[in-house]
Amino acid sequence: MSSDPIRGSGRRQFLQHAAGAALAPALLHTTPALAQDAGLIAAARKEGKGSLYAVTDPTIIRAVVSRFKEKYGIEIEVTRLISGALGQRLTAEHDSGTQVADVVMDTDKLLHETLAAKGMFTPVKEIPGLEAYGESLRTETSVIVSHIPYSLVWNTTLVKEAPKSWEDLVDPRWKGRLLFIDPRVGGSPALWHVLMRDTYGEAFLRTLGQNGQPAPSVVPGLQRIASGSKAIYAPGIHQVVVGLVAKNAPIGEIFPQPTISSDTSVSLMTRAPRPAVARLLAHFILSVEGQAILNQNGFSPIQGVPGTLPLPRLASPDYRTIKDKIPGLVSLLGLT
Repeated sequence: MSSDPIRGSGRRQFLQHAAGAALAPALLHTTPALAQDAGLIAAARKEGKGSLYAVTDPTIIRAVVSRFKEKYGIEIEVTRLISGALGQRLTAEHDSGTQVADVVMDTDKLLHETLAAKGMFTPVKEIPGLEAYGESLRTETSVIVSHIPYSLVWNTTLVKEAPKSWEDLVDPRWKGRLLFIDPRVGGSPALWHVLMRDTYGEAFLRTLGQNGQPAPSVVPGLQRIASGSKAIYAPGIHQVVVGLVAKNAPIGEIFPQPTISSDTSVSLMTRAPRPAVARLLAHFILSVEGQAILNQNGFSPIQGVPGTLPLPRLASPDYRTIKDKIPGLVSLLGLT
């Protein structure tokens, strides 16, 4: 089983830039940008500050909105939520008529389809610069702005021999020292478990459940790896790993193949209180400049973005049937 290692001193030095604040201003000012719309910028400035709901790592998304404010003079209030909570929050605001969010960044395709069916998102054709993104990267109401291939992560102080594949997760030596994402968290985590079951069989999930404990979210799970509370975590999210390594956390990471990508998409709310700000922020996120911050040492869906990486081989389990599969995954893992 092949893997794509990203570790070592060179990686550590390169990742120091990942938090966004350390990105060289000269690079950002010389990076080609998509065509600007003076009327849109003026309208957005008149509306004032905007609101972004996102599942993206907070360090990275703060870097994006900080640069946006520097460039346009418009402050963006960020609310970070996991997908399940995000769906509940957006639905409650929609049903009560008290819309707060202008722009949403999420990774749960099934959730997006559910909310889009309620008319909660406006067509992305309203975003300037959309033409740089191919048909495979968008739906009527969303655009993929980050590929996030799942990784295998470990504490380099506790794990002397780096793992090489997903199969290392069921090695008896990691019993009680391993964390894995709970498939009940959302569609993408459950899809990873489906990939593991389809690739290695049901016995793999049974042993995984015996070896480790479920984590309710990636960020606290990886923080436990960084602190040495646990030794191995799967599946990891590269952007979160980047932030921890930038803080000198003893973390190693590989991308075993096949893996899946928890793609981040951007969408505009139909009832956005500040529709011009929404369009301008989405435009910035889609631009090469925005991509260079959002996907620094990560995986951009478009070509020509400085500091991004080539994608590992990806699988594409059917996310539309994932809800029906979660109870079976939970049973195999022995979760209650």
